[in-house]
Amino acid sequence: MTTQLEANKNGALTVQKKVTVIGLAVLPIALAAYSNNGISIQGISSALTSGVFPIGFTLLSWGLAAKIGLKIRK
Repeated sequence: MTTQLEANKNGALTVQKKVTVIGLAVLPIALAAYSNNGISIQGISSALTSGVFPIGFTLLSWGLAAKIGLKIRK
């Protein structure tokens, strides 16, 4: 009985980590679209590369998503 509960708990943690990876990957794009009022897709790329903070935030977010994603695969 306890092994089944542990398996369910591990499965729930894996799903939560997958959602976290997706959220971290989408977050910079969603914020760029929000700051650009979602008008055009071309504005998203310019918003992501318009300065040190957006570039750093994007790289940090995608780096964390990649790190968690690789940890899930192992």
